[in-house]
Amino acid sequence: MKSAKKELWLFTMRYPYGKGEAFLENELPVLCRHFERVVVMPEFVEGARRSMPAYAIVRDPEGSPYQRATLWELVRYFTRAFDLWRSLREDAPAPEAITKERRWLLNRVLQAVHRAAFLERMLRTADAPVLYAYWSHDHATALALVRAGDPRVTFISRAHGFDLYKHQHARGWIPFRNYQLRHVERNYAVSTAGLEYLREQYPAHANKFALSTLGTTDHGMNPWTDPQPVRIVSCSFLIPRKRVDLWIDVLSRVTVPVEWTHFGDGPERALLEARAASLPSHVRVTWMGGKSNTEIMAWYAAHPVHLFALFSELEGGVAVAAQEAASFGIPLLVTDSGGVRDLVNEHTGLLLPTHPDVAEVARWIDAFAGSRWCSAEARAGVRAYWQSHFHATTVFDRFCLEALGSGKAPSQP
Repeated sequence: MKSAKKELWLFTMRYPYGKGEAFLENELPVLCRHFERVVVMPEFVEGARRSMPAYAIVRDPEGSPYQRATLWELVRYFTRAFDLWRSLREDAPAPEAITKERRWLLNRVLQAVHRAAFLERMLRTADAPVLYAYWSHDHATALALVRAGDPRVTFISRAHGFDLYKHQHARGWIPFRNYQLRHVERNYAVSTAGLEYLREQYPAHANKFALSTLGTTDHGMNPWTDPQPVRIVSCSFLIPRKRVDLWIDVLSRVTVPVEWTHFGDGPERALLEARAASLPSHVRVTWMGGKSNTEIMAWYAAHPVHLFALFSELEGGVAVAAQEAASFGIPLLVTDSGGVRDLVNEHTGLLLPTHPDVAEVARWIDAFAGSRWCSAEARAGVRAYWQSHFHATTVFDRFCLEALGSGKAPSQP
């Protein structure tokens, strides 16, 4: 059965355009089983548009996402805009931080007001949709302005990484965060660590915080082969905080034959390829580049993998790339960051310190073939843990019933 609420408006950064926010490919089909219609509203339109499931449509932004409020919009929203500006005093570490960024912050206010005015015009002819900000970012600010004008509006949001942790924000603080939290009904952290952070940083809004992890789709079991060589996969953007260079340091110390395959592209690619070129001859490297989620899942289904590695320093939630590997029964080798400890434990692999000893990790890989992780039983255990905690249908059905308030079972796929 569908939700009592017929329509959901899902606010994204770019999805369904480009290759980012691939985790929404797992969530959107479940949302579409709970609502008669899901309207996806990206902030930016960049790259090719991906296919959409039934019951989902895309509403592209009108004009530039940086468009500012008209004089009439500013007059109409003056009280709310003033409250939004005043809320910065709760967010900024010091008054000087506001003064320093005054022009930029004023533009952000004017952009949020314009976006809120546009949404309110749409809502006049809509059937009371649920408003769901996938990120606690610019869309969440605009939706907070909307709900400040009409508390009957249903508005929820998620919090992941850059939109959650102050230290991941370029300025070290998050403008408009307290205003967002004042007007959102529920803010859902995607990891236990994120939930604890929200409660610690914003105790006045603690009753609005809850946990709702992301999940991934079942594509079956990864095929098994003898670990000669040890086949290792990683999947991430090639940017500094993913620390792929640290992984290359580990591989420079292993003594057993290894085949390493990396999915993902980024500004560090040329530098990392040059470093990897000096790895010993018994370490073979394949750079797959940027691939769609569909292509990566098909590759996992066809190629044996013994380990999945992720050495990120600043994860936000529970790394979806690691969830995907676990769904295939692939043991995980992951550094402790963000919410990954929700997934990486004695059932699924090895949780490394945030700053691991590369020589020690290399020795662990050397001994992998004789370890308990090199067995069908261990791989079945990895997959079983994923099924019970991160299977997309399970976690997103629960999210729809609890977070989106449908209170009804989903329609059958």
